[in-house]
Amino acid sequence: MGAAGFRELLAGRDPLDGRGLRAARGDRPVSGFDLAFCAPKSVSVLHLLAPRELGAAVGSAHEAAVDDALGYLERHGHGVRRVRSGHVHHLASTGAVAAAFVHRTSRALDPHLHTHLVAANVAQGVDGTWSSLDSRRLFLHRRATEAVYGASLRHHLTAAAGVDWRRGDSGRWEVDGVDPVLCRLFSQRTASIDEFVAGNVARTPAGLRRAAFFADRPDKERGTTVDGLRSTWRRRVAAIDVDTGDLVRTVGRSRTAHVPEVVDEVALRSGLERLVATRTRVSVRDLVATVADSAPRGLPGGAADRVATALGAGATRAPLSEARHPSTWSPAELTAALRGDPELVDRALADRALVGRDPGHGAPEVRAPRTDRDGPATAPGRRPGISPDALFGHRGPDSVGLVR
Repeated sequence: MGAAGFRELLAGRDPLDGRGLRAARGDRPVSGFDLAFCAPKSVSVLHLLAPRELGAAVGSAHEAAVDDALGYLERHGHGVRRVRSGHVHHLASTGAVAAAFVHRTSRALDPHLHTHLVAANVAQGVDGTWSSLDSRRLFLHRRATEAVYGASLRHHLTAAAGVDWRRGDSGRWEVDGVDPVLCRLFSQRTASIDEFVAGNVARTPAGLRRAAFFADRPDKERGTTVDGLRSTWRRRVAAIDVDTGDLVRTVGRSRTAHVPEVVDEVALRSGLERLVATRTRVSVRDLVATVADSAPRGLPGGAADRVATALGAGATRAPLSEARHPSTWSPAELTAALRGDPELVDRALADRALVGRDPGHGAPEVRAPRTDRDGPATAPGRRPGISPDALFGHRGPDSVGLVR
């Protein structure tokens, strides 16, 4: 399917016969959803400043991680709603209708590997009927989808290049061995937002960073390519007396360093404690996000699903008289389950073969071609798809945005 066909889908029409696929609501219908998957800064630096072979491995790992995240979303967060006799029914869909746009720079023209996955606001339910997406479900799974992407990225890049990982200042996992000075050097947008926030201390903190994101957002540069920027980036690195050749030393670190369990049990227990302390209800998707973030070297495909499901099943079986729903728990209920069954976490992590298997993910209905507006595509000769500029109005810093 080409660009014209995908535009028809964004308009809610079947590209083959023009029939409507969703009900018309309002004068500004939502055409689709912008799902942004952003690599950590150290990964972007490796992709664009390391030797070509390492950079290509990073690009492949990122693409595989986006596919794994979409797989999680298709299994759990992509669906439709049906209202019958006054009752709302949530159904799964047959897959996402989406196009992926790979970008490799930020608006400040720093290295910033990220993919905008534009999911059209149409889906075929398992009942065979086409309609709008259940957007609430999509947004509810945002955090878990991001965590699955991050875990998959670490898994694929560790397998390809043997890199090791550390917690960065932001709390995200960063490639060990990439100088934090480099990451700060190429984080001009973050520095600009921090400066805006610091200069507006009189304002309430709620939403301040989001306001800064829009207020300080530069216009897009047209006609700039990644190859044209590399020399500028290298001059900036040379000015602070850092050698980009040192980036190759990140390769193979995990083969000599101590390798912890696939999921760090201490980190997982700590994450569960944070859930109990900060949530009024804990869902399976919260467990997925916590499990995925507790794997220093990542997890393949649906492994976080499996461990989270095992944790949830164990918590549900626990003698919780106040439990009201089999897939959500109050902090008190989850705490009682963990204390009443000290081996609950151990059992969920016991089957290493289970953690290591990748169950794959459902095939989406339609995929438009991947494109790269910031430079040559990873595979030369790739046909361009739809210009992302034609799809996006404004986007916030969140991973899910509306396309109107």
